[in-house]
Amino acid sequence: MSGGLAPSKSTVYVSNLPFELKNNDLHKIFEKYGRVIKVTVMKDKVSRKSKGVAFILFLSLEDAKKCIDETNNKEMFGRILKASLAKDNGRTAEFIRRREYPNKTRCFECGEFGHLSYKCEKNLLGEREMPAKKSKKKKSSKRKNQHQVKFVMKIVMKS
Repeated sequence: MSGGLAPSKSTVYVSNLPFELKNNDLHKIFEKYGRVIKVTVMKDKVSRKSKGVAFILFLSLEDAKKCIDETNNKEMFGRILKASLAKDNGRTAEFIRRREYPNKTRCFECGEFGHLSYKCEKNLLGEREMPAKKSKKKKSSKRKNQHQVKFVMKIVMKS
């Protein structure tokens, strides 16, 4: 997936969003236009409140264009949305990188303990299903054996 994914080519910049919408709400709204990989809501660093701007990363450019065509200058929740392809400012890698959250007892959205953001009651559009966990690929034993043989061969050649 990451081999063909170009963040600057398939990321939609959406502005004039209601401040109450959370990541999960936007994920639900925009998934009807195509496969959403990631939603990033821009928040104030101090208050952690939304700035009304988000970046929606789609799997394909076609999905991103469909989203732009159907949401730009359209009314949603009483506001006229602006949508366009995001311009690359050199920081795209920092937004696409998957972050690790070691403390999974606290909600990312509201900061309260006991639930995750998928089930946060502050999501205006309700709960969202957690994505399926990806299984880690293990090296095949044949490939592992090949590496061991090469290592042994190097040792034998040196002696």
